[in-house]
Amino acid sequence: MNKRPRRLFDIILALLVAIGGWVFVVYNYYPMTDVNYNDVAVSFSGERALADRGLAVSSVKSDGISATLNQKRVDVNTYSSDDITAMADVSECVAGDNSVRISVTSPPETSVIKSGPTTISVNVERTDSAYMDIDVVYESGAPEDAEPIAYDLSQVQAEVVCAASKLGTVRSIAAVLNYDEVGEETKSYTADLVALDKDGNIVPHAVIYPEEISLDASAGVTKTVKLTVPVNSKNNDNYDRKYTAPETVTIKGSEEALAKITSVNASEIDIRYMYENGEVPIEYDLPEGVYPANESRDAVLKVSVQKTEEKNTDDADTESTDE
Repeated sequence: MNKRPRRLFDIILALLVAIGGWVFVVYNYYPMTDVNYNDVAVSFSGERALADRGLAVSSVKSDGISATLNQKRVDVNTYSSDDITAMADVSECVAGDNSVRISVTSPPETSVIKSGPTTISVNVERTDSAYMDIDVVYESGAPEDAEPIAYDLSQVQAEVVCAASKLGTVRSIAAVLNYDEVGEETKSYTADLVALDKDGNIVPHAVIYPEEISLDASAGVTKTVKLTVPVNSKNNDNYDRKYTAPETVTIKGSEEALAKITSVNASEIDIRYMYENGEVPIEYDLPEGVYPANESRDAVLKVSVQKTEEKNTDDADTESTDE
């Protein structure tokens, strides 16, 4: 009988027994281990209290921190850096540069062995504020043509407070809904308010009053169609009035409500008695169940007015006589 297969079997069996024994000892007699996590994001508390003092965070110098956790071996692949909370309390900061301690909290049944850096550099400056209409939007990840249809907002405007140098980057205040939670049936929601920039990204360190609102909402889709804006500009005076209006409008509603709409008309705008440059809000004539999308809600007609040279009275009389 050939002993080589038997010998190979014995070697493999011995290895399996050794590995099994090692696993048993490690996981039963040494069940804990230290695991390093990098790029733990730092969050901030106390910004509302800071705003009440007329101050706001302008910028921070941090690429995240690292942390070492003591945890069960069986949980080595369970946690990530997102499960670790690194918090900096800025409520007691003063105008200028501040060094703020970072407090690190780990998931249950784990403990923080070490973390670093232990402080974060925070620049603080005086605040500025503005009131803005509230848009209702989905969290990132929703389809590009999806937009909630909102009704009965508990508040239609909110105040944004942030560092004076950052206020210009805020383009809107938005109530944020989870796309997967909003269906065709209208339901009630409570939504947090955030400040957004021109690209739809959240502006950090902006405080919103109120912090959240209640509203009713249902799912909707958007569609961009041709827009016609009738303008009455004819006036026999000494002013030349020119105007520009959007050529398209983005509307929202159910797919059924939007299916047959290829163009939208606006209510007529009378600019005959405008004597200075200005903007006039555009009011859309929309059928029931169709609404302006967020991007078209505040569309305006831009009017440029220029005074022309008055005619000489004698010349005007001469022209009349000649006729």
